[in-house]
Amino acid sequence: MADNKDTIIVAIELGTSHISGIAGKRVNGNMQILAYAEEPSAGCIRRGKVFNIEKTTQNIRNVVDKLQSTLGKTIAQVYVGIGGQSVRSVHNHETRNMVTKSYITADHIEALRNQSFETPYPNSERLATFEQGYIIDSTPVEEPVGVMGTNIEGEYLNIIANHQLRDNIETCFAKTDVCIAGTKVAAYELAQNVLTDQEKRAGSVLVDLGAGTTTVVVYKNNIVRHLVTLPIGSAAITQDLTNLQIDENEAEQVKKQYGNAFIEDTDEDNEYLQQTYTSTYSTKIKVADIQHIIEARLTEIIVNVENQVSISGYEDQLLGGIVLTGGGSNIKNIEKAFLSHIKNIDKIRTAHTLNQPVIKNSTVTNLSIDNGMGNNIISLLMSGEDNCVGDRYKGKDMFDDARVDAAKDAAEKAAKEEAEVVKKLEEYKDAIRKKIAELDIVLEDVKDRGNEKNARRRAVEKASSAQSIQDEGYRQAIITLQPKEKYKQTISEAQALSTTLADKVDAVRDAVQQAEKENSFGSKFKKWLEDLTDDND
Repeated sequence: MADNKDTIIVAIELGTSHISGIAGKRVNGNMQILAYAEEPSAGCIRRGKVFNIEKTTQNIRNVVDKLQSTLGKTIAQVYVGIGGQSVRSVHNHETRNMVTKSYITADHIEALRNQSFETPYPNSERLATFEQGYIIDSTPVEEPVGVMGTNIEGEYLNIIANHQLRDNIETCFAKTDVCIAGTKVAAYELAQNVLTDQEKRAGSVLVDLGAGTTTVVVYKNNIVRHLVTLPIGSAAITQDLTNLQIDENEAEQVKKQYGNAFIEDTDEDNEYLQQTYTSTYSTKIKVADIQHIIEARLTEIIVNVENQVSISGYEDQLLGGIVLTGGGSNIKNIEKAFLSHIKNIDKIRTAHTLNQPVIKNSTVTNLSIDNGMGNNIISLLMSGEDNCVGDRYKGKDMFDDARVDAAKDAAEKAAKEEAEVVKKLEEYKDAIRKKIAELDIVLEDVKDRGNEKNARRRAVEKASSAQSIQDEGYRQAIITLQPKEKYKQTISEAQALSTTLADKVDAVRDAVQQAEKENSFGSKFKKWLEDLTDDND
């Protein structure tokens, strides 16, 4: 991408330990970091998911204000990373039968992609899709367009997450004056900037050891093959250490000072392990006890990573090995620990920096770019394209609170209106279900008493009234909710019910027509003649 000195990109990461913001621009092909700010996220974000809207919103405002103050410019929009424990990949197969042998076209491939995009996931939404490959008439092909065949099968890897993950993020930003320029799958952007081209091609596992989560991304032949965020990270080690009667802040420092991911059998009699640490509460703790607690929790994390590598189906095809990054990758002997537990892999490296050079302004003193802890947010920054800043920043003024309140009121009003539409659509769905049940009864009635004119008339009336339930209000509710990914399942259910209702109406009308035909004068006369003939015989 060409440099543009006027383009300043801003990104925000909602992490378990911190909400971080970063601003930078591209200079001679490199990313220059102009500003960085952070706020603690304890009490508002858990395992990458926002659970306290108000506190998260305030912390985002604080981060943006700090960035604006450093830049001297107003931030209008930001790129936001989506991560968290519900982010995971699922495989999806789509097939298409050509009836006769034909050349596969781009339109055929696009149709398969669209089928994959439309796959519903209850309570979840699709964040991204990666094509895995195609099979034409049982033969795998890399480039299907132009190949002749009768049947084509496409395999896709959909990255999904609980729809509340994005909803809560959007709600927080709706309460600020900052727009979202784009949401990014954080794990994918990290992999793009940490793994080398050779590692992505040969097959490798990226393990991001975060505070609240551990993310695993498996690559092979330059394609993402598996992605999952595990709900456990290095913060669990800190929590374990508090059982030694030390508080959380001290436990974090103890972890950094004494952390050891792999204790050799020969280390048990080591004099260092027999030393004691004296806590601020004068509690004496053996170094060996500290390290065994740390090793045990890290082993649990590694075993979970190994399980995900096995689930990916590529455990014996990863010539590029394992690449570690994130704050947890700084723990002593972390590479030894992974190699000792994960089978079929004998190559490992720790990525403390990104593949592309990063320049940091001298004023940016609170961001580390050489220990892996900043890799996530810098990767988000590198993924941005559009300018995110506007006029010169003048600081807070007397109208700030009024603007915040107005934005908050607008967001609450929009959420309330949306909830009303969802409620109304659910009422329509219930009403449609009742009509379907009524039509089942009417259909049986016509079959039993089709010779009665009143029974046929009532059936026609019921069929007509059933269709009228899908009025303008119903159609408007569908139109309003359709653009929102989180309501895809609800809309699919409504449309399926509509189809069933239409089928029932047609069945009732067909039954009425058949009954009228059977009870017409001509039919009765014909039957009389047949009966008369039978009697004469």
